[in-house]
Amino acid sequence: MSDNLSELLGRKGIKDNLFNKLGELAKPKGAPNDEELAKLAEEFLVGKANTYGTASFYDFLKPENKGKKVYVCNGTACLCAGTQNEVIDTLKSKFQDDEIGHMTCLGR
Repeated sequence: MSDNLSELLGRKGIKDNLFNKLGELAKPKGAPNDEELAKLAEEFLVGKANTYGTASFYDFLKPENKGKKVYVCNGTACLCAGTQNEVIDTLKSKFQDDEIGHMTCLGR
């Protein structure tokens, strides 16, 4: 991230940041819509490409992941570690199947 972009995003402080706002907007529908992303870009003084790019990069900000409470990584490195089944079994003792999502730990 460029120094200028870091400065702009940090001006509102740690608690009121772009990443948290994206997460809040995603809760009701699973993903922020185009209008919400445009408003965030304006609020944080960044280009629309920054908000759209961030929303499309992270799996938990996608509509198909609405209602997911926990995620298990399905990235190559984590699959090679072979721990997914054990992690999923442990999570199933605390969450319903439809609350467990899958994502790549480094995004897409």
